[in-house]
Amino acid sequence: MDYDVVVIGAGAAGLICARTLGRAGLTTLVLEASARAGGRMRDVADPRARGAIELGAEFVHGRPAITYDLLAEFGATVVDDADGSFTLRDGALEPAGRDAFAETAALLRGAFDRADESVEALLRRSDRGAPSETTAWARRLVGGFDAADPARASARAIAEEWAGDAAAGGAQSRPLGGYAPLVAHLVRTLDPARVHVRYETVATRVAREANGVTVDARARGADVRIRARRAIVTVPIGVLQAAPGAHGAIAFEPPLPAHVADAIAAIAMGPVVKVVARFREPVWESLGDGAWRDGAFFSGDEAFPTVWTQLPVRADFLVAWAGGPAAARFAGASGDACIAAALGAIGRYFGDASAIEDAFEVAYVHDWQRDPFARGAYSYVLVGGERARAVLARPVDGALAFAGEAAAEGGEGGTVAGALQSGLRAAHDAVAALAR
Repeated sequence: MDYDVVVIGAGAAGLICARTLGRAGLTTLVLEASARAGGRMRDVADPRARGAIELGAEFVHGRPAITYDLLAEFGATVVDDADGSFTLRDGALEPAGRDAFAETAALLRGAFDRADESVEALLRRSDRGAPSETTAWARRLVGGFDAADPARASARAIAEEWAGDAAAGGAQSRPLGGYAPLVAHLVRTLDPARVHVRYETVATRVAREANGVTVDARARGADVRIRARRAIVTVPIGVLQAAPGAHGAIAFEPPLPAHVADAIAAIAMGPVVKVVARFREPVWESLGDGAWRDGAFFSGDEAFPTVWTQLPVRADFLVAWAGGPAAARFAGASGDACIAAALGAIGRYFGDASAIEDAFEVAYVHDWQRDPFARGAYSYVLVGGERARAVLARPVDGALAFAGEAAAEGGEGGTVAGALQSGLRAAHDAVAALAR
């Protein structure tokens, strides 16, 4: 065997998995399709920005011990988000004045009273033919926070996740300095004698055999074949669902068992377009006679339903976020078109398009569904798929297992903490299995 374990993907799950395997004495090869580690933790190096610009994961949802412990390993910490929220109503920003998260969570609790259905079906029953502001908020939050299509998303699965530590209305913070230092720490603490990472190496085939696995890959135009006792696949669910022959798709031989294939099909990737716009100065703090100086989150525009600052850190950039159905509107749009739409939305939020345009300097955009090695931002469960994450979290057999946020249990699906927990679980399973 070339290695004890081959790990496919160097995101949060793959990195912590490889680190754990190396520390257990197992030789491990990590195959990463892109030229960088971190997966959907993706930052932008902008020396002029007053803060960490994140095009991917940005928040810590809840108080997950695994994330806090990793940050503490290298002396990092988190900063809690500020509370100031405003809503755009009739063309003007007003204090939110209500806990939309709590109201949505209360609506979703009704999902446990009947057979699983879509979030949209549950909300329509709640509307009783007269749409309310609460159900409108619920649609917006499920689409934005979960990046989910309410017409497809499982009401029960969403309700369960909103009841957990990572709930939308729960504690929320950011790693001070962003996620890049955490990624660098995980890479730095891989055992160099036992763990090797190959970048720009795209896995194309995983064949389970009598004595382990054979993994075929393409590395800078050359064919690569690796043999190992076990494979742990940590790529996003969107990549697992890619059509055969598509760039980044992985073929499994023999075909995956029906219950595993069904679990993969029961989880969807939520689309997200994220634009981070940097300005000469935080002009929004002085607009409206300073009414929004301490505003953290702004919601209500159709093009980009949510815009946020970095408060309590005062930064010179804003994040414009379109998730779920809102992101689907940008299918096929160019980066420049996304930036223009984001600036237009920011101008409408703060009621002064000319001031926003005058202060604007540069913007960064990432359309996650167009990324061939992600094919979406993070996962959500479809109607009838309540057990899908749990199925994906179990080893397929003695040679193959999956990990990543889509395989996270305990309400942590879609989060960095969930990916870390899943990768750690897969590593421990592999250590125990290979010690027999």
